[in-house]
Amino acid sequence: MTATANVAAPPSADRRGNDRGGRPKRAVRLVPTGLPWILPGFVISVGLIYYAIVYSGFLSFFDWGGGRQRLVPVGLGNYAEAFADPVFWTAIRNTGVYFVAVFAVQVVGGVLFSAVMHSRIRFANLYKVIVVLPVVVAPATLAPAHIEVWQTDGTVNHLLQAVGLGSLAQGWIGQSTTSLLVVVLVGCWGSIGFGFILYFAGMAQIDPEMVEAARVDGAGNARVLFSIVLPNLRPITVSLAILNFITALKLFDNVFLITQGGPSHSSEFLGTEIFTETTNASRNLGYASALSIILLVVAVVVSVGIQLRSRERLTRDAEAR
Repeated sequence: MTATANVAAPPSADRRGNDRGGRPKRAVRLVPTGLPWILPGFVISVGLIYYAIVYSGFLSFFDWGGGRQRLVPVGLGNYAEAFADPVFWTAIRNTGVYFVAVFAVQVVGGVLFSAVMHSRIRFANLYKVIVVLPVVVAPATLAPAHIEVWQTDGTVNHLLQAVGLGSLAQGWIGQSTTSLLVVVLVGCWGSIGFGFILYFAGMAQIDPEMVEAARVDGAGNARVLFSIVLPNLRPITVSLAILNFITALKLFDNVFLITQGGPSHSSEFLGTEIFTETTNASRNLGYASALSIILLVVAVVVSVGIQLRSRERLTRDAEAR
């Protein structure tokens, strides 16, 4: 005698979302699994950074000395004062000079070092460490060394005297004609390593078959560099331009540690001017907030402009092909 077992199949849902028994189907909640991990950073970002931006924008319409002092409404007075202040325009000029010089040195130095390191060269790892070392060392650690090098009885003047150019020796940090030059040279020295890191990684992503095809067609090193390598590295160059401009706008540490914006504001930047306005005896936090908002707006506008310009150029190049 054979027994037949009936296995009950699970009820299937109809088109209305109900099972065959008429009971509504339970909805499945989709919870992002990564939310608990990003939530602390999101709260800190919104709660501190964006709150500070909004609060600075609010304070920029007042004169306020801090603490329990009364907020005095001035409307756009702080912005008008900033645009009429010669120190502000000196800081803007210094920012432009610093950006152009450091960006040019970073691109040229980064590309050249990367090209050399991708060739067959002895002690390549040692050279990489030497080039990248300024990037990983804190500016506060290097500032005393830079001061020792550029002061009146420092290394630079000793070297000039040793090679018979003692007439060029001078107080590089202590005079208004050369203090900005020192800041720019320190920035150039510390920026090449970062450009080298990005360009070295970018060159490693270039298809070797493209280079080999160019070699077969008779292209030399210079031709390969300018016709194949650099066009493929254009996104990196655009990123470096944006990063360098933002760095120049908010530059503070090297300037404050080496020249403190002087003498006579000759090496002043927006970062040091904002710091001075918030720490001196006659401080006006409303004016400092206005400077901060101007810095933010200029950084955003220029960064977006560089990105849009780069996209338009890439589109034109793609259409030309």
